Formats: sequence, structure tokens, C-alpha cells
Amino acid sequence: MSVDEHITVVDYDPRWPQQFDFEQKHVRPVFSQKIVDIQHFGSTAVPNLPAKPIIDILIGVTSLPLDRETILNLAKLGYAYLGEAGVPGRLYFRKRQGQPFNLAVVKWQSDLWRNNLIMRDYLRANPIAVQRYGRHKQELFAQGVETLIEYSERKAEMMEKLLQQALAWYKNEIENH
Repeated sequence: MSVDEHITVVDYDPRWPQQFDFEQKHVRPVFSQKIVDIQHFGSTAVPNLPAKPIIDILIGVTSLPLDRETILNLAKLGYAYLGEAGVPGRLYFRKRQGQPFNLAVVKWQSDLWRNNLIMRDYLRANPIAVQRYGRHKQELFAQGVETLIEYSERKAEMMEKLLQQALAWYKNEIENH
């Protein structure tokens, strides 16, 4: 199965947090004792941010790789396993029937874990960054960027800048509290 797929960008939907809550309750038991934490991340976790209408779930586990039973049990819930899908240290699963979901399974407290949550929290705290990022995403889609790989490649530079801003913001938050 290819990682690439057709995408769309839509306005923020206030139902996304509830949909995350519902789905994480079904996914959590599959990981048994390996799971440390589960978080809603990505654009659907940031109010007022346009997004692909696919809810991203970040799962922090004690160790990787996952055992075969966990992967098979996720498949029973409708999740296709795509391996690392170009991101070393992250196992990627996606579910496309009904409300679409992505699962990113990483080691808890790894850089992937921390950076994804710092970026989410930075955007939640910075409406100007949300406006800039949202406008960029909508412009890409308006220019005809409609596949996941091209979309990811075309926003990579902005994502790197946002991550650097988020890390500086986080460092400042820690130092001042």
C-alpha cells in the first residue's frame, strides 16, 4: 500500500476533539501494557486551523517495534500498517473507512513525541502562527496540490520554521515558569 493518497484541506471542525476521544478509547486497549500516553496532535488538534480532515493520534509506547499481535489487532479495527513511512522511529497506521484517522506510534518522550506536542501547543497558543500556517495550507491546495506526498514536500520548509519557533517558544515557557 502506498503512503501517497488524495488529500483535501477543510476549515477546522469543532467535532474533531470528540472524534479523537471516541477513537482513542478503541485503540488504547490494543497496546496493553506498552502504551504510556495517547494524544491528539496535528492540525485537527489546533482550533481554527484548516486541516486535512484526518485526525492524528500520537501514541507513546515504552518500546518499539510493536509485536505482531498488536499490528493484527489494529488491522481488526480497520488500520492499515505502513511501517515507518519515511519517518525513522515512527510506526504509521491509517484508517480510512468512516472518519479517517492516522496513528503515529513512537517511543514516549523521544524527540518525535516531544516535538509533535510542542508544535501542537505552540500553535494552540499563537493565533498569528495559526493564521499564517492555515493560509499556506489553503494556498497549496488552491494551487492544485492534492496528493499527500506533494503537499508534505511543499510545506516542509514552513514546517521546519514552525518547529524552530515552537522549540524557542517552549524553551522560553520553561525558563519563565
